[in-house]
Amino acid sequence: MDAEQRIPDHLESGEVAAYLDRTLSPSDRSRVEEHLADCDVCRAEVVEVVRLLRTQPRRRGWYVPIGVAAAAAAVLLLVWPQPADEPALPPNYREPVVTTTAAPSAIAPRGATIATPRFVWTAVPHADRYRLRLFDDSGRVVWETQTGDTAAGLPESMRLQRGASYFWKIEAQTGWNRWVGSDLIEFSLGPPRP
Repeated sequence: MDAEQRIPDHLESGEVAAYLDRTLSPSDRSRVEEHLADCDVCRAEVVEVVRLLRTQPRRRGWYVPIGVAAAAAAVLLLVWPQPADEPALPPNYREPVVTTTAAPSAIAPRGATIATPRFVWTAVPHADRYRLRLFDDSGRVVWETQTGDTAAGLPESMRLQRGASYFWKIEAQTGWNRWVGSDLIEFSLGPPRP
């Protein structure tokens, strides 16, 4: 690799040679070993240099320090802790929670209404059940019902206060334990017509 092509975060060839010759100062040697622990590219280069040196004719005085350095590099590669593999997750037998089914849309009541409201909403394809919840202005559920139709009326026993704000939401069941819901819609019961 040319010096121009070399990535600045990698060791230079002189540093690799000095590391293998054991001629680096203890602080430089420590820096190089820390880099080798994190950098796959430089570790591979050290291994390749060691392999290359093994193919050269043996020179006793010069080969022994390189052999020791290569052994140290190999030990470093084998001993350095590797990140643990993540445990396998159990298989997921359910469909993804993302749904492409459109939510029901509330039609009435909206805003101020005079008569006791009849709740009406749009149908959702493949929905077999709808759940309607009526909330008071504090967020407490004051009435809830489920139906297979796209409309529901309040029971006779349920009385709403005139002038008070109420909110309602409709949810459609599109699969087993899977619901898709509308936004909260506000309405209030106004005074009767004169």
